[in-house]
Amino acid sequence: MDKVEARLVLANYTLLERPENDPRFDEAWRIAESDPELMAWWERERSQDQAVQDTLLQFEPPSDLRAALSASMENAAKGKSIRRKAFRYLALAASVAIVLSLYIEFAVDRSDEYTGPLVERAFNYSFDGPRLSYFNKDTTKITDWLESQNFEVPDQLPPRFLAQEGIGCRPLNWGESQVAIICVDAEVVYHLFVARQDDYTDVEFASRPEFEPRKAGWTVSSWESEGHLFILTAKANQDRLESMLAEYTP
Repeated sequence: MDKVEARLVLANYTLLERPENDPRFDEAWRIAESDPELMAWWERERSQDQAVQDTLLQFEPPSDLRAALSASMENAAKGKSIRRKAFRYLALAASVAIVLSLYIEFAVDRSDEYTGPLVERAFNYSFDGPRLSYFNKDTTKITDWLESQNFEVPDQLPPRFLAQEGIGCRPLNWGESQVAIICVDAEVVYHLFVARQDDYTDVEFASRPEFEPRKAGWTVSSWESEGHLFILTAKANQDRLESMLAEYTP
């Protein structure tokens, strides 16, 4: 396990107790203990997530909130005191709503909730930082694990992609269709999404990889082959994605 994989593993436990008898977490923790930067990241993420959770658990809506709001609307002419009280409660409610939205965004696993066109889903999920279900440096074991989860892995995947050091994978339930993400480490993380073409009849990709630059230095490539749709994303330029797909003839 390297630092990239260790970070992905640790990210799943910012709001959980350290697991017992979990070799994967134990190895990630040993890496963090020997890497001050990774340990500082872990402590910061855990502290922030815990603070948000504690705030939500401690919040109790004022018992007279409904009455104050009703009085404010019905008796606005009676003076400012009621309006001020209602305003304080509204401000508190707004603050809690903001905290709750941050908690949902950063602490809750929303991997299966991405919507929109398939390419947009894949890019946004990659850019936000995927949460993986299975980790292994051997890409053969990664694809074997996906098949054990009843995911149909294509016979032909980009050989240079498979030759990289694996990170992990995850099946994603996007709508009524399942998509798999496979991640490898090649100086930056490359994310390969695979879906059955029959599940996305409204999606049409070229038979050869096409490339599209995205924000923050990212590039997306998409193509179709053997009844499957493919999307490759990475924080890299087109030349690097083309190199990753060299010797691949879909």
